[in-house]
Amino acid sequence: MKLRKTAVLLVAFLMMLFCIPVTASAADAEQQTTESEVKTYSDGSFTYAYVDGGVALYSCDTSMLAVNLPDESNGRKVVEISDAAFYQCSKLEYISFGKYIRKIGSYAFQGCSSLKSLTIPDTVEEIGEYAFGSCTQLKELTLPKNLKNIPEGMCFECIMLENLTFPSALESIGLSAFYNCNLLNPPAFPEGLQKIGDYAFAFCYAVMKAELPSTVTDVGSAVYYGCVNITEFTVPKQLDKMGTLMFMGCSNLAEYKVEDGNPTYTVKDGVLYKDDMKTLYAYPAGKTDVNFTVPEGVTVIYDAAFFSALHLEEVLFPSTLQYIGAGAFEYCSALKQVYLSEGVEILYENAFADCTSLIDVHLPETLKGVGNYAFYACTALKEITVPKNCKTIGDYAFGYTDSGETDDNGNPVPKKIEDFKQHGTVDITRILIISLGVLVFAVIIFFLIKIIRKNQMTSEEHEAIVQADIKAEDAQYVNILDEIENPEQNSDEQEKNT
Repeated sequence: MKLRKTAVLLVAFLMMLFCIPVTASAADAEQQTTESEVKTYSDGSFTYAYVDGGVALYSCDTSMLAVNLPDESNGRKVVEISDAAFYQCSKLEYISFGKYIRKIGSYAFQGCSSLKSLTIPDTVEEIGEYAFGSCTQLKELTLPKNLKNIPEGMCFECIMLENLTFPSALESIGLSAFYNCNLLNPPAFPEGLQKIGDYAFAFCYAVMKAELPSTVTDVGSAVYYGCVNITEFTVPKQLDKMGTLMFMGCSNLAEYKVEDGNPTYTVKDGVLYKDDMKTLYAYPAGKTDVNFTVPEGVTVIYDAAFFSALHLEEVLFPSTLQYIGAGAFEYCSALKQVYLSEGVEILYENAFADCTSLIDVHLPETLKGVGNYAFYACTALKEITVPKNCKTIGDYAFGYTDSGETDDNGNPVPKKIEDFKQHGTVDITRILIISLGVLVFAVIIFFLIKIIRKNQMTSEEHEAIVQADIKAEDAQYVNILDEIENPEQNSDEQEKNT
């Protein structure tokens, strides 16, 4: 009985010993099967990928001319179009979307150069960056009403785009979203829009008005760069952040306005100011006046404030002015003279670059620094005097222009303007003080080295020096005794030597 019981226990033990690993191996195998389950599959025309809530159209036959996306595939809802799913499908002319699509990925239709019209269903809540970039034949785009954010580069270089419908829920427009959409004159923005990114409508030559809703608080740099048909702009009530060069190249913009109640910006004679008139923010490039006086109280002329103001010939500066920003007067090609008042401390980079008519410049004694390329390509300017207090002069600040050659990076190589002279006063007192300071410093270092060297001597080195000094003293003493004891011999030797 005991033997049988022992045998049963032994068999049970062996089963436990071997069956548990077998069971575990089966579980592992099942898990591996699940993990190794094909994540993408094809139905012949499209490849799909499994995602939360259904499947995404992963890729397609790039030679397709027309696409009708199904609502479902393999028993699952088609809820997404993956990143680059139709990338460079240059023959695709038509597409209709399934009723469950909620997301269109980045670059999804980029380079679909035959697409002419797109209507995005209202189920779509998210569109990735550059989704329709370089769709060069796209003329009409209807966006879903629930879309809150137009992403970066969404219609980048859609050069034929004319008709656009903004969603009512729109809150932001991303960087370069409609860059180089040459024919686009966008419709009115919906109330609720808050932010517009850099270059959003740059080179949209057909834009006639830059009218922003009162809800906009943040507008980036160069948003309307090159939009030559804009003639005026009104700063919305809540706008408190506006980037530089917003209207760069808008040569017909003649006037700025500010909506009542804006706490940040002020307008006077069509010129835009901020910080209670302490900062001259923007001068309209299309203003036809040849003379302009910067009001007293202005301490800063902002970056690119007068950029490409082609009519200006003379600007008078106030005694309160301290700083002139980067590119502030760049490409003011009619400007003939610049007489900066005492108090100006810094001229930032490119401040007066490419002012090709500039012939006379006076820099104040208060000037402390001049940035890189500050007067670059001012080809009519033949001389300038730099004040003695100016401690910093940037690269190619004075007397340089383009050579016509480029470096390895494609940048113009500067060359010296012929006969250009740069004068400057020399402060002798300052030079003497610096020289004296250098001398004193050298003497101190010399004695410190001697002290350190002495402290670093070993006892043997010190004893050797002492013994050498004693021998020298003994030799001198012997010579003195010899002179005393043999005066005649020493006298004869002296006469002989003579």
